[in-house]
Amino acid sequence: MRNKKNSMVEMRFTMAIVFISFTYLYLDCFQDDVLAVAQYVLSKGMTTYSYVLAPILLTLALFLLQMGVCTLTQVKRRFHALTYFPSMLMLTVLTDIPVDFDEHHSLGAWWWIIPLLLALWGTGMWVARQVEPFEPLPHNEGWFTKLTWQNLLQLLVMMLLTILVANNDRVFHERMKMERFMKEGKYDQALKVGHKSQDADSSLTMLRIACLHRCGSMGEHLFEYPLMGGSKAMIPDGVTVKAMMWQTPRWMRQNKTAGNKLRMPKDYLLCGLLLDKNLDRFVAEIKRTYIADSIPLPKHYKEALVLYVHRRTHPMVVLHDDVMEADFQDYQALEHKFADAMQTQAALRDTYGNTYWYYYQYGNR
Repeated sequence: MRNKKNSMVEMRFTMAIVFISFTYLYLDCFQDDVLAVAQYVLSKGMTTYSYVLAPILLTLALFLLQMGVCTLTQVKRRFHALTYFPSMLMLTVLTDIPVDFDEHHSLGAWWWIIPLLLALWGTGMWVARQVEPFEPLPHNEGWFTKLTWQNLLQLLVMMLLTILVANNDRVFHERMKMERFMKEGKYDQALKVGHKSQDADSSLTMLRIACLHRCGSMGEHLFEYPLMGGSKAMIPDGVTVKAMMWQTPRWMRQNKTAGNKLRMPKDYLLCGLLLDKNLDRFVAEIKRTYIADSIPLPKHYKEALVLYVHRRTHPMVVLHDDVMEADFQDYQALEHKFADAMQTQAALRDTYGNTYWYYYQYGNR
């Protein structure tokens, strides 16, 4: 009898370890930046999210809630996992942060979903409490008994539902992580976020452009990233292009409200023309800046000039770069290698997806 009771204690201990581990890792490794922006918005930037303490304190609070529920309901056998339901529900609500949280920060549908779910859960717990005295004690002893697996399965279902319902928008998570690093002045580290992903939106494009500008490598690496929105995505408009935590430079804010009193950086102007595929004006600006002062051209500017020369009968500028010219000829050869348009695009993306040539042909459609 004592060994069987010990088995139930071991089951409850196992459940606690699994819950605490999942909750802490989920908050610390996946939802940390989303919670950071939620706190920033709610406090209007007056407080700072603690990436060390917050996951610990939230995990502790949710576990204490479970302990209180367990003490109140006294459900300790087959349906013991259901004592974690209120904690998992609160975890889901905490991490279900909408991407437009800066505009609409309310509970939304949770206002009626929470009471409904708690009412259904309360009914189920009452039934479980009535049935539990008639259940036989577990026949097996040890840590991983049938009773343990039954409860772990219930907890696993709740974990999966939490992950599915909470904010799992990949681009939004990448944006918030980038803003975190940008606030800390770690622009190089911010550029590594989602570097291999093909997903992007206008706000993520704006953040990457800002980081490349601060690192002085916009003309060298801009078109190595997926880009959305053209030149309109370079400066926040507060609607489709915005930063929630990162403080934009003064020239960006005055560019919109004070009629360009502060000059736009040169690389912003040139890359904006490239994003809009305005080669003629780009060449005119290049002549006035880089070529007039004999400044070495970044990679993407060279690519744009090579493309311009090949698309104009009487180009204003001629670039003499044998390596770049050979690369463009290879690009053209690959472009005409396949009859199928989708196969052609896939082949060009695999080999030249990090060039301005590929962006000019396929980007921002």
